Amino acid sequence: MLRWLFIVLPLMALAAFAAWIADQPGSLQLTWLGYEIAAPAPLVIGAIALLGFAVFLLSWMIAWAAALPQRRQLKLQARGQAAFAAGMVAVAAGEADRAAKLAVKAAGYLEDKTLARLLEAHAAQLKNDAPGSQRAFTALAADPATAFLGVRGLLADARQRGDREQALVLAKRASALRPTSPVAAEAEIRLLLESGDWAGARLRLDAAQARKAVSKLAANLLRAKLDLADAAEAAATGAPLEAWRKAEKLGKALPDHAGRLAVLARAADTGALQQRAQEMLRRLWAAKPSIALARLWLDLEAAAKREPAIARQRAEAFVNANPDVPPSQLLLAEMALNTRDYASARQALSLFQTTDPWGAGLRARLAEESEGDAAAADRWRQLARQIEPWRCEACGAGHAAWAIRCTACGGFDSIQPAPLQPGQAPTGAPPILLDGPKA
Repeated sequence: MLRWLFIVLPLMALAAFAAWIADQPGSLQLTWLGYEIAAPAPLVIGAIALLGFAVFLLSWMIAWAAALPQRRQLKLQARGQAAFAAGMVAVAAGEADRAAKLAVKAAGYLEDKTLARLLEAHAAQLKNDAPGSQRAFTALAADPATAFLGVRGLLADARQRGDREQALVLAKRASALRPTSPVAAEAEIRLLLESGDWAGARLRLDAAQARKAVSKLAANLLRAKLDLADAAEAAATGAPLEAWRKAEKLGKALPDHAGRLAVLARAADTGALQQRAQEMLRRLWAAKPSIALARLWLDLEAAAKREPAIARQRAEAFVNANPDVPPSQLLLAEMALNTRDYASARQALSLFQTTDPWGAGLRARLAEESEGDAAAADRWRQLARQIEPWRCEACGAGHAAWAIRCTACGGFDSIQPAPLQPGQAPTGAPPILLDGPKA
């Protein structure tokens, strides 16, 4: 109702004004070039109004015609953006073919091909089309406005191919394009770490922190891990005292780091240092028992060359905080076998029927030493391959000893204590019984 009032009232006012003009007396007279033109005032006013309306209408038509290409371009841009949005939804849904078709459609509509190239790259990645994604990202990298986006895409492709050298070149280019980017800094530092360039990683870390691309807390933590890498290198190159001092200083920065304890255990070349390392192991064992820590404790005991009975007593005290977990039982079983207490070893091993390489080796010893069953011992030894108490969290590779860098994938500080690796008993092997084999 109000809308009609806004239309009718102005029309009524206009009609009233026109009627008032028509009722006004008088005329207008114009003399020009010897001619005299006279007309009633209302007629002249009406003619002027009509002329103004005609000029307005003509101007509007000219403006409408002039804006026609622009409106058509805006319409095409809207269609292109809609195709891009639908394509990104297709990428999120894993519909590679639909995403590729929408990328072509978006390229046909959009004047700026940036969005279409980005969609094309994502679609190619989804289809595992490495050449296609590289073409799209290379085109993005060639445009100064989208260079960082393209370089980052090429960097991701290089990492997926395992081309670490090319990835490092691209990471440095990304850092040059965006010096304050945390993404570029993280990528470059990670690649330097994976290549074992500790000095280069330190320099890049300092530059990134200066530009606020890395927080102070994260930078200090990474520096501590780099110091741990130096300590591990000192231990490996025959400088145990230097390795111990460096690793011990990291007690505040890396208090519960299992790798730090591994370095301390390796560097403990005197009885006093071995005792201190075992105390540190005991504290971590109370919170996070693992086969890796048990093996470190065994290495320290072996270095101390104690009598088997004394070593067994120390082992029982060591696992006292978590006596029922599998790593504790495996450690107790080995100590019992070393003292020829086969009943206790059998009891410890019987608490879990699945086995890992360490447990398989202990069962082989038990079968051979206690029961004289060489055939069963041989079957158990088939499972008792190399003990790998450490595992890379990045690639899953097993390791016999801790290292700061995974030799399989290059992951930095990715090796952690491995969980128990269960495996079924070999066919034909007798069960582990509390009272020994039946006659």
